[in-house]
Amino acid sequence: MKILVCIKTIPDTSNAKIDPKTNNLIREGIKTIINPSDLCGLKFALNIKKQVEEDVEISVLTMGPPSAETFLRDCIQMGADEAYLLEGIEFKGSDTLATSYALAEAAKSIADFDIIFTGDQTMDGDTGQVGPQIAENLKMNQVTYVSDIKYADGEYEVKRNYGTGVETVRLNTPFLVTSLKDSVNKPSKFALGREEIAKEKEIHDLTCKSLGLDLDKVGQKGSKTIVKNVEAPHSMEKGIEINEGSAEKNVEKIIEILKENKALV
Repeated sequence: MKILVCIKTIPDTSNAKIDPKTNNLIREGIKTIINPSDLCGLKFALNIKKQVEEDVEISVLTMGPPSAETFLRDCIQMGADEAYLLEGIEFKGSDTLATSYALAEAAKSIADFDIIFTGDQTMDGDTGQVGPQIAENLKMNQVTYVSDIKYADGEYEVKRNYGTGVETVRLNTPFLVTSLKDSVNKPSKFALGREEIAKEKEIHDLTCKSLGLDLDKVGQKGSKTIVKNVEAPHSMEKGIEINEGSAEKNVEKIIEILKENKALV
């Protein structure tokens, strides 16, 4: 059985700031991390490896710069078996359409995967589009926003959140799952004692040329999304605190303020 986990390295935007003059992300002091919901996908894959009664090979795939190799080795240390890095200047500026095309073609070149895991969305782009688009490119069934997945009696039981409740889906392979952030504990780098394995493991390099990709479908050429402007949210003005000593006087003060601002006639 073969499982693929797609990961993305992103700036940790939990404490990010926007330059008010340029409206660009201030990257100084921001560390790079693996997108959290992608790690949930890896944990789901590791759980399945324990549940099924057959040999399971887990591969991780990312599209990014050479520095992403460090994070692929982290995934090997967490329990993945193989790692693939898709990189090249041709992919610069890729939107979700171009990214999903490249990742789907990379996946096809590696193996016929039984299950593919992605995160539900990334903290930097936050679109939630790449996983479903990969599934469409590969003509695979897909289950999105998954909070749990288990193997039992020859099929998979998947729980997906759809806003107001949880839907239970039962299906057979092949299929793609997008994993919800915080749906499961992230895998530990240190629980399995695989530090030396991770250091020595070969990271397989994939390029636009080696995959024979259509250059009109990758990078900015293959991207249909146009970002016209990025700006920080406008800060709200501080409200007025009213404390006139009683509820009646507070109401009178509110009415007075509303009239002054011509909000009440």
